[in-house]
Amino acid sequence: MSRSSGYSLNEDKLLCQIYVDISQDPITGICQSYDQFWVRIEQSYNNLKEESWIYRNKKSLQCRIALIEKAVRKLSACIRQIENLHPSGASDIDIINQAKILLMQEPTYKKGFKFDHVWNLMKDFEKFKDIDTGKKKVRGQGSTLQSSESEAPSPTSPIVSSPNLSSFSLNLNENFSDHTSSEQPIGVKKSKLKRSKDEGRRKAR
Repeated sequence: MSRSSGYSLNEDKLLCQIYVDISQDPITGICQSYDQFWVRIEQSYNNLKEESWIYRNKKSLQCRIALIEKAVRKLSACIRQIENLHPSGASDIDIINQAKILLMQEPTYKKGFKFDHVWNLMKDFEKFKDIDTGKKKVRGQGSTLQSSESEAPSPTSPIVSSPNLSSFSLNLNENFSDHTSSEQPIGVKKSKLKRSKDEGRRKAR
């Protein structure tokens, strides 16, 4: 059994709330070391948890947060990829649902996104961290997480068919390739135009 297994929904909610609060503490957030940061989380979590919950040590809490953050970042990247395709008539819920289907193309997430219960809290915190990069480095020593969209499946990968899939998602590959191919002629035209101008200048001389 892994250190991060066996967490209930309420345990996840408490852990994520404490993690966000301590990370954003304006008084100690900048000065605290990596170890001090997690000691505070361990103490706060075990002081506030229900009596029936088991004690969670620092290592277990670190592993659980790393697992949650990785999943949240991957889903966020999938959402950005779907949004970049500008699907016509898609609501926010439609986009999230399609992003979850895209995420399931990765073997690690083939059973789906499992952290809806902390999504709203953690997605906003991840955005804050991306904007605030360089101001706070409390987790710098042990963090291997990436914020790039490379974590997400490629939008050109085949989309898993589903009876709930809306029409715009069925054309995901087509829309993406059309968008890409439509940009290429512009670059070619610019290149030809530049060469034509250069040749004109040389002839004028």
